[in-house]
Amino acid sequence: MIPREAKRDGARALPTIDETPAWALASSVASDGLWYIDVARSQVRLSPRALEMLGYRANDPEPSVDQLSMHVDAAHLGALRESLEAIRRGDSTRLDTELQVLTKGGERRWMQVRARSRRGADGELALLAGSLCDIDRRKRAELTLRDEARRDPLTALPNRIAVGEWLMARIARAATMPEPRFAVLYIDLDRFKLVNDSLGHAAGDALLLEAAARLGADLGTNDLLARVGGDEFVVLLNAVEGGEQARRYATVLVERMRAMLVAERREIYTTISVGVRTSGEWSMKPTELVRDADVAMYESKRLGGGRVTVFDRTMFERLAAAFQVQSELHRALRKGEFRLAYQPIFDGADGRLCGFEALVRWEHPVRGCLNAKEFVTEANDTGLIVEIGQWVIGEVCRQLAEWGREYPNAMSLSLAVNLCDRELIDPEFASSVAATLAQHDVDPSRLVLEMSEGVITSHKELAVPALRRLRDLGVQVQMDGFGSGSSSLSALRRLPISAIKIDRALIARVVEDEESRALVGTIAALAGALKLDVVAEGVETGAQAAVLARMGGFRYVQGHYFSRPVDTDVAEEMLE
Repeated sequence: MIPREAKRDGARALPTIDETPAWALASSVASDGLWYIDVARSQVRLSPRALEMLGYRANDPEPSVDQLSMHVDAAHLGALRESLEAIRRGDSTRLDTELQVLTKGGERRWMQVRARSRRGADGELALLAGSLCDIDRRKRAELTLRDEARRDPLTALPNRIAVGEWLMARIARAATMPEPRFAVLYIDLDRFKLVNDSLGHAAGDALLLEAAARLGADLGTNDLLARVGGDEFVVLLNAVEGGEQARRYATVLVERMRAMLVAERREIYTTISVGVRTSGEWSMKPTELVRDADVAMYESKRLGGGRVTVFDRTMFERLAAAFQVQSELHRALRKGEFRLAYQPIFDGADGRLCGFEALVRWEHPVRGCLNAKEFVTEANDTGLIVEIGQWVIGEVCRQLAEWGREYPNAMSLSLAVNLCDRELIDPEFASSVAATLAQHDVDPSRLVLEMSEGVITSHKELAVPALRRLRDLGVQVQMDGFGSGSSSLSALRRLPISAIKIDRALIARVVEDEESRALVGTIAALAGALKLDVVAEGVETGAQAAVLARMGGFRYVQGHYFSRPVDTDVAEEMLE
């Protein structure tokens, strides 16, 4: 390890350091260990402090160069040899490194080694001298902090940083040995927020600790379990035959997590959603492997949770397409690419025009005119649905005001707007509607706000007060798609609504299906008894219209049989 060269013939040796009083004085008082190697004379000398740091007693013989090499931890020996060789060649003149040293008594300690070199008149390395500093306490503190930075404080599991390091090392091995494969399992606790919100964070923490114990129960020596988010875990399987074996392993975890557990003296039942991504198929970057497993996990959640999904590329393609739509929606709002179409609504008795349902359309610069179904999911996911909804209500109120001024017959017409759950439960929504109505000086009764049965029942505690605020403004409120969910007619009595729209799936079957016909008739009769208007939507054929006319009880009707959605110009022609 240490350069040792014989003195060349004719070369004059440099004086040794210990021949000077300065060495004796400095080495006796220095807190660091001092040392030098006289390459020309093949001599090594250590100060008393340096010997003490290496575990030698005062009467022990000084170690040789070879013995000094044996004090360096094997993990650091190769790098040290390379640095010293660079000094010997003249590529470097100094050394500053941290390494582990094995003392004579067998203790491992971290030390910092510094050195500078000096060359003789012939240009060859003649002297290497430096210091030895004990940094064990500081280094161990650093390593402890580094380890803590890679661990989750609650479960003591490795965290996302450790996952990245494991994957980097495993990918490097896979480059030369692709088989067996490895797998990434991304795991999310289903409905974890419900536990936190209803039982408190102590119960949530207890659930996480139990989940960590169950998920790691039978991991292999080289596998890894990490917590990477609030209720998210990652399992890294070091060796699998392929996606099917990884899926079977994940299924075992799903079943294991179904068993009841107790937290804060409460019984808790939970499930997990798992996404699986195996190596050896395409991209092998750590971030993309984890991303793909995460995408597959959300597919499991989309399908109801408590299941395993193995990633395939079509999932990412759908995700990329959704992201593209979300980006384009921002642009569409900024550039004014939305417009409204109007579905006419007619009186169920005499057929006169009573109003329109406003339907948002997106004039996409590449894909053409898109109806709401083609972008509402992405708009809702990003929260842009609220901004789009504000634009729609503003445009509807502006249109009502304009038609009221230009068409006398339009003063009694209403315009209906569909709402989503994000809009309805927004605490500022009613105030925003009131401000928009006032801005355009529109009678609130001419604005109809529709929301689905599912929106109302899923957010009942927030939805009912919001509906009451809207009704207090004088706005009409309708439940859309009634009959498609679990709401009962008796429950309608307690909701602040003015009308119901019967689900179009029931209307579609009134001609052929006697049971559907009877159900539609019962809904219309009982809603009428509750003084609620009834709208039959989705009337597509003359036969359906005839059956509904015979049944009676429908204040309003709409559908393609009566009129398809029309643009503003055609709507104004109908007003004339």
